[in-house]
Amino acid sequence: MRLPRERRIRASAEFNRLRQEGSRLDCGPFLLNFRQTGEKGSARFAVIAAKKNLPLAVDRNRAKRLARELFRTDEAAFPAGWEVVLVIRSGMLKRSLAELRKVYAAAAARIVAPKSGPAA
Repeated sequence: MRLPRERRIRASAEFNRLRQEGSRLDCGPFLLNFRQTGEKGSARFAVIAAKKNLPLAVDRNRAKRLARELFRTDEAAFPAGWEVVLVIRSGMLKRSLAELRKVYAAAAARIVAPKSGPAA
């Protein structure tokens, strides 16, 4: 099952803007690059699987399927107006889907939760 076009980050310029203006969170088996856009549309998502981390195409494809499944099954993790790029690391395939879901949900909650800073 494919993500609809409006839910995917596709253009190179969008990836570059997200990398430059967004933040990064190291989650162990993957990295999350993210930023809040303030737009009304649904959260947008992309997956990067580098040949350097996963040399075999079958492994890259499996990792991308797992990543898309994380986003698809937990759509509420990122509300409207967020852009997220999941960068796969080699350790991702060593984890079960249940473990990956826990890591992803914890990371999403940490990202979306309001920052509690000192009172002004």
